[in-house]
Amino acid sequence: ENMAGDGFPLHRSVFLGDIRRVSQLLRTEDVTKKDSHGNTPLHLAVILGHKECVHLLLAHGAPVKVKNAEGWSPLAEAISFGDRQTITSLLRKLKQQSRELLEQRRPDLIKALQELGDFSMELKWDFHSWVPLVSRILPSDLCKIQKRGSCIRMDTTLVDFNDMKWERGDISFIFNGGAKPAQSLIVLDNKLKVFQKIRYEETEAEIEDEVDILMSSDIVAAQMSTKNITFSRAQSGWLFKEDKSEMVGAFHSNFYTIHGLTLESRKR
Repeated sequence: ENMAGDGFPLHRSVFLGDIRRVSQLLRTEDVTKKDSHGNTPLHLAVILGHKECVHLLLAHGAPVKVKNAEGWSPLAEAISFGDRQTITSLLRKLKQQSRELLEQRRPDLIKALQELGDFSMELKWDFHSWVPLVSRILPSDLCKIQKRGSCIRMDTTLVDFNDMKWERGDISFIFNGGAKPAQSLIVLDNKLKVFQKIRYEETEAEIEDEVDILMSSDIVAAQMSTKNITFSRAQSGWLFKEDKSEMVGAFHSNFYTIHGLTLESRKR
């Protein structure tokens, strides 16, 4: 009764597997609402293995790309329990929701790119740690961003994170705002000299292949926390310290040190 009394009647009905009550509540309750553990009704349905509830929630637009307090999405929970039918349903819905969100945001994105002046920029960043061996697994990147009209290109040296190490490469993402939605995003692998268009819709065989990969791989979530972040002016000089400043190109630049930025990686 507490879950209903605390304002979580849909969560309670999913918990009990009361499919008729779930169906009724979906007309009035917010399907995206989280409980005290950050779980949506879809999280609960997946964790408890209530398949009918899963399919009903998905049919009513329950978000798949949402994390609970532990940092896991319904898809990650489904992979951990290993039910292929549930994983496939969630993956298919995730792709549909991603396409819909992209289409919804696309006009504003193209408008913003057209109004923004053309530019090129280069970002270099890396992390260090005083803890032995930890610096080896911390990320660093040389990232270049170029923008022309409604097109934007990003070059990056980080490719993936596997077995506690970052994989290096030379990858480019190109977004062409003037192309058709199905042909607007291209990924280049500059080392292998190959490119791939981001397919708008996958075939059933491709989805099945992706499920195979998901079910045979570790579930890894890497996220950067900026909650406790602070900045302080970087110092230069041996005996007499002063705020560090240099000319970067034509710009007089101040330097800051970042504190409290943490990188958290979880695997299950």
